[in-house]
Amino acid sequence: MRVLGFTRGEISFILLGELAILTVLSLPFGLILGWSLCWIMIRNVQQDIFRIPLVVEPSTYAAAAATVIVASILSSLVVRSKLDHLDLVAVLKAPE
Repeated sequence: MRVLGFTRGEISFILLGELAILTVLSLPFGLILGWSLCWIMIRNVQQDIFRIPLVVEPSTYAAAAATVIVASILSSLVVRSKLDHLDLVAVLKAPE
């Protein structure tokens, strides 16, 4: 995209904006899917002898969301660093 004339800011906006949108949209689905997986596991483990209650604290959701957001930020920093150090001449010479 840099070869086509886009600036670093425009490319960052496109790539990192997409990453931010995907992260924000996927968080609720991931939290629901995680709870569902816990429910399925507990339901399959329960027997007549013992039962395991499904207790998920709000802090668990917060920790999971924070982990995803931190990982997203770190990966965006790596992308931005790679973008800043991109050699346009080497990119043009690379075979497809």
